[in-house]
This record gives sequence, C-alpha cells and structure tokens, in this order.
Amino acid sequence: MILGRALGKQLQESGIDTLYVRGLRRPFLQHTALKLVLYNWGIRRGIFYGRKIVEEYGISFLGGKGTEIATDTPHPQGDKFTFQFPSSPLFVIDFSLWDRHSQDEKRKLVSQVLMIISTLRKYLWDYNLSLNHTTQELEEMLMEVSFFNKVRRNVEPFNAVVLDPYAEREATEDILRSADTFILGGIVDDSGWKYATRELTEIAGYHQPRVKIVLRGSRVGVPDRLNRIVSIVLRVREGQSLEESILAEQSNADKFARLLRDTTLNGDLEGNAQWLRAGDKLRERVKKIISRTQPGSSSSPR
Repeated sequence: MILGRALGKQLQESGIDTLYVRGLRRPFLQHTALKLVLYNWGIRRGIFYGRKIVEEYGISFLGGKGTEIATDTPHPQGDKFTFQFPSSPLFVIDFSLWDRHSQDEKRKLVSQVLMIISTLRKYLWDYNLSLNHTTQELEEMLMEVSFFNKVRRNVEPFNAVVLDPYAEREATEDILRSADTFILGGIVDDSGWKYATRELTEIAGYHQPRVKIVLRGSRVGVPDRLNRIVSIVLRVREGQSLEESILAEQSNADKFARLLRDTTLNGDLEGNAQWLRAGDKLRERVKKIISRTQPGSSSSPR
C-alpha cells in the first residue's frame, strides 16, 4: 500500500499517531487515504474511545468500544488533510488501436480497465492511471459500466518503458523498480495479433525503450491481461521478485500452458509442477496429454 504508507508518514509528521475508524476495511491506512483523495474526506478532531485493532506503519487504529483514546478520526465532514501522494509509478494505457477490435474485444478491454482501477487502489489510486488516445465510443462504454473514479486522460509519460510481449529486451527487477511510467497497449490479443504494441508505439509516437516480461526466459505462462501485468509490476515495486510476482498472478490457464511447455521439453512433470505451484488437476491434465503424444502410444504419430 504505497499510498497508505505515504499518508502514514505525513500523519506522523503532523503529530497524529492514532486514528479511530468506523466502517473502513483493512488495510486501514490505504482505505483512509482513498477516502481522502477520492471522496474529499478529512480528519475530524474530538475524543474517541475504542480498543486498539492494529498498527500500520506507526499509526495505531482504534475501533469499537474500549478505553483507549484517539483524538482524530477520518470523516466525510472532517477538516481537509492535504498530503503529498506518490505521482509514480504511472500506468499509461494507450488506445490508439481501439478501432481494430471487435465489439466483444472492446467490452473485454473496458472490463480490464475497471479491473486495473481496482488493482491500483490496493497500492496507489486513480491518479496513477492515464487512459491515452481514447475514443468517444470507449468513453461512452466506460460511462455505462464504470464506478466513480478520478482516472486521468492523456498524461505525458516520463522516464518510461513500454511493456511489449514481443520486445527483444527482457524486463528486469531494476528496470521495473526504476521506471516512473509504464506504457501498455490497450489491446486484446485473442486472435494472436503479433507486434501490435510495436505498431501502437509508432502510431502514438512513443520512443521509449520496449521491454518484455518473461518467466525463466520464456513468455509462456506470463499473464497477458492488463490488470495482471499492472499487478506484477506493483508487486515488484513492493519488493517481491519478478518470478514470485508472475507466479502469484498466473491463472490456471497460464500455469497449464507453462507446465505443458516445460514438461514437453524436459520431461520433468513433478519438478516443473513444483516450481510453478501447479495443483493436482493441472498435473493430471498435462500427464494425460504427454502420455498420448509419447512414442508407442495409440495416439502418437506413426
């Protein structure tokens, strides 16, 4: 919770180390910060009795009934508390190729945008997302299904990299932690549309380095949904390894594809399943496929 940590630091600098909370979810610092920046909440002064629930980055949170005292609480009518929220990382989703998509693909893109907002709010907030080169159709579709947000439009990238699955250069943890902006193509690749991101960068005029996220040297098994890519980057920014972040964001389909690929190459089903953290059902599926294609099986080529 990058945003929450920033709030905690600035609360302490203002002499506030305890908050009474009601109706907020954990992590409390992050959700308090979201209330301040999204809904213009403030900090109300008073005497509030409760019991200590948890401490987050030096801020104690009280709730319910108890004998401990807090003199501050987040509140819709509280005094405005202005804090410096992090401006980076910034994620730019560019829609220069929107019109190349089918209606079904467009709906999928809209759905992914909403999931990106939800993902970002676990770490940062809407300010850290920019939708660039949107169309009237996209804006109307977002209006129909979206929830309240403060996502920006057409923010100029700074100290940026383009995340492109077909780039030659591999993304490293250092690259993902040092870049301020990550440019992603607003693209759904249902039909195997290769090099679309490169085409998009040429159309939109992005001249930043292009890098690809790989797992042990291969793109197979790396999630391709935009919200999962954003989550991988944020996990790395929060200190996880790139491999750990990819594995945490893999769907069963991602794990299956990589398990099948590696087992076909090296024959080590159990070893591959272990490092991929693949469950028994995925192991059995791969085992059946491998057994059918082995020499001597009834379904192997003759």
